[in-house]
Amino acid sequence: MNLAKLENKLLVLSQDLGVAVYDFQFDLHFACSHPYQIDGEQLCVLRVGALDDYAAVYAEKLAQGLRLVNSPEENLLASELESWYPKISALTPRTMVFQTLPDADEIEAEFAWPIFMKGSRQTSKHNPDLAVIQNRAHYERAAKAYRLDAVLHWQKPVIREFVPLQPIEGNLACQLKPSLEYRSFWWFGECVGYGRYWYQLPIYDCEDVERGLAVAAQAARLLQVPFLVVDFAKTLDGRWIVIECNDGQESGYAAIAPQLLWRNILEHLPTA
Repeated sequence: MNLAKLENKLLVLSQDLGVAVYDFQFDLHFACSHPYQIDGEQLCVLRVGALDDYAAVYAEKLAQGLRLVNSPEENLLASELESWYPKISALTPRTMVFQTLPDADEIEAEFAWPIFMKGSRQTSKHNPDLAVIQNRAHYERAAKAYRLDAVLHWQKPVIREFVPLQPIEGNLACQLKPSLEYRSFWWFGECVGYGRYWYQLPIYDCEDVERGLAVAAQAARLLQVPFLVVDFAKTLDGRWIVIECNDGQESGYAAIAPQLLWRNILEHLPTA
């Protein structure tokens, strides 16, 4: 791992994952020192990917003098749908979280087909066959696959109202149809960067994206997580909704320029 102090202001503990949209070479873009001893307790951002036990890592780093920007409670609030959904339910599609996969009768009592299915943290790499479930027969097949899926099997199953989104040009093999969706990063309540979610496709934009950003800002105010990601999208009928939230430490940059994002973070450091 690389512990770097950016511009003598902020500690970042990072590790390359071999993922271009997540990795960033801080030493190439900022004046960095590399302290081997931490005096007192200092704010630190962790960029090592998603963690199985964030609370344990938080405690370990705190013992070393590194206070990670999000507490274990804030990491859970940002990462787990069942934690963030109740606080922003008016901004996102209607959702139910289950302890185990429900049967089709339970789903039909609450939702109309098609429905959107995912894990409490994420989808299975945007696989449409395990996400947009068209009918009862499709659900029975998808439920079996869910239990065997490497990404989904350990997550609590989530059933969401299916809301059609405005499509964009282009497709990605074996993934959901890309839509007019954006990713935004929030640092202590300030938007420090936003950009296209589907960075792999031709550049797209929208005249009223500021309305979408305002919805994301509302979510950030309600959640009050120091380093937060809010993904938002435009529906087919013209509304802006929140798609997903996550811990900013664990999230890829999408089409956001990392250097600009970190420069904005350095300009908005907390005073205490």
